[in-house]
Amino acid sequence: MMTDRRLVLAALLFMLFASAAVAEDVGNVASIRGDAQIGRGGAFTPATVGAAVQLGDELRTGDGQMRVVFRDDSVIDLAENSSMTVDTQVFDPGSSRFTSLMRLATGKARALVSKVYGTAGASYEIQTPTAVAGVRGTSFLIAYDSSSDATSVVGIEGRIMVRSLAEVLNNEVYVTASEATSVGRGMAPTRPEPVDPDYMLHESNVLQPLAGGGAGAAGGVAGSAAGSNVPPPDRAPSSGGLAGQVGRDELRNSGDVAGQPPAVINSGRGQLGVP
Repeated sequence: MMTDRRLVLAALLFMLFASAAVAEDVGNVASIRGDAQIGRGGAFTPATVGAAVQLGDELRTGDGQMRVVFRDDSVIDLAENSSMTVDTQVFDPGSSRFTSLMRLATGKARALVSKVYGTAGASYEIQTPTAVAGVRGTSFLIAYDSSSDATSVVGIEGRIMVRSLAEVLNNEVYVTASEATSVGRGMAPTRPEPVDPDYMLHESNVLQPLAGGGAGAAGGVAGSAAGSNVPPPDRAPSSGGLAGQVGRDELRNSGDVAGQPPAVINSGRGQLGVP
């Protein structure tokens, strides 16, 4: 009988600690525009500027957009009709342990990643139903289109590693600024190609109100320096990518794609129009 009571007590303590871990605050809503919600424990509530974002929360937008600034100084801008879950975040400067995993179930997001992920052993990834994008101190756009069951990734700064969610494929590509790749279910990423500059400008303008605070933003939060320490574009390596990638050692930033043939942007090819 005593053993049973101890087992019950141990189980209750485990559940208590597990609940405390799930309730861990990892960021705050910096700005919103239109319909945006936070899902917690199966219930959704309207997102408000300054509201805490906790581990395990689902960030969801309808006809609106939402910016979240995380405690590691990274930023996520969630576009319209999108859903993202904060799956994992370890932020321990004392022991230099930094790990983040976001799951984009549908829609589009822009990530501005903190410089802490440039340290050895750090990991920042966004996962979709078909792909994983991993970075170290950079920014990028990522979208998952359920109608085509494909993920699109466009580089804004630095380098982004993209691979299929199907581990059996065991391959990856790197995209640099103003380049894009697409990943269908069970398929390898396509060879990165330059993106039309007009498209990059359009995407930047769409989410720019969030960066400036947007409607209803609280100056102290929305005006924070989160993301301001993201390092400038760095060179993508030839090793580790698919053979035959064009300009892997030449394209360091958006200015380096000048003179390259722009990709044809087709709105019917995923939410980011990646060919």
